[in-house]
Amino acid sequence: MNLHHRLRNFRRTIAAIASLPARPFFSLVMWLPAPFAHAAAEILGPIFWLFGVPWRRQAMANLRIVYKDTRSDKELKAIAKESMINIIRMVVELTVICRPPHTAAKETRIEGEEHLARILKQGKPVLMLGSHVGNFLMAILTLTVHGYPVHYIFKQPQSGSIADFIVKLNRDMKLNPIPLKPRSEATKRSLSTLRKNGILWIALDQNVREGDVGVEFFGIKAATARGPAILAQRTGAVVLPVYARRQGWLKHTIVIREPIELEHSGDKDKDIYNNLKRFNAVIEQEVLENPGEWWWLHERWKRAGRYVEQTPKAEDDD
Repeated sequence: MNLHHRLRNFRRTIAAIASLPARPFFSLVMWLPAPFAHAAAEILGPIFWLFGVPWRRQAMANLRIVYKDTRSDKELKAIAKESMINIIRMVVELTVICRPPHTAAKETRIEGEEHLARILKQGKPVLMLGSHVGNFLMAILTLTVHGYPVHYIFKQPQSGSIADFIVKLNRDMKLNPIPLKPRSEATKRSLSTLRKNGILWIALDQNVREGDVGVEFFGIKAATARGPAILAQRTGAVVLPVYARRQGWLKHTIVIREPIELEHSGDKDKDIYNNLKRFNAVIEQEVLENPGEWWWLHERWKRAGRYVEQTPKAEDDD
């Protein structure tokens, strides 16, 4: 068994163990006053960094892919640490922001709201290009409580206790999740949302196993879901990049960028690839602007090898 498989199995084992107390842990934190929840996050974040060795190694490997030799290992380590601590902050924040009357979300500012309002006023559907930059669930909740009901695609956790917690969160926050599986149902509900001129949020910055195409992400082709490009093609939805920019504990700015101009050449496959490439370029910009807020521990380039073009061997000179 090679090192990659050993690390993967180790991560799965740790994740399974960690998920066992998830439900009682979240039940406890849900009752903590916000200042105590904040203190818990600041304690648990560094612990995750210290003991999350496999995730730390994956984060450093990804950082070297993106920054190459432009930053020192010390600088990359600081980004990886900040990223992993911010993930813990995000998880603990959710136990606070889900509590009625959702004060934090109501007080969160939306930058670029005029882009969204204008498109909806024109009676057009909106496909929000999401990413794992910042507290993305905070972005979805903020938009919802500000009068923009968002449907969003999410991948169900394998752990039953964590899945139950997420279901409860969605119910408490009156959100509209669309489970990724079964895919046929997810596609059906996504199309229905957009055809009713609704708002659909999809993250595009994680590795996928099905329905993928190799698209450059920081110069290396990564497995990228075709879904967002296909949905935009079929429904005429306007694609708006959206992410949450952290400014402190429970303090975020939701950033809505200008619509991405889509390519419509008539060549379906070519348009899917080129539009996904444009989507990835926008996410790259978000990551570089907020490096400590992206999920560097994800295996984004896990399947990059399948897209490497085979170069014919040169013939020997006579």
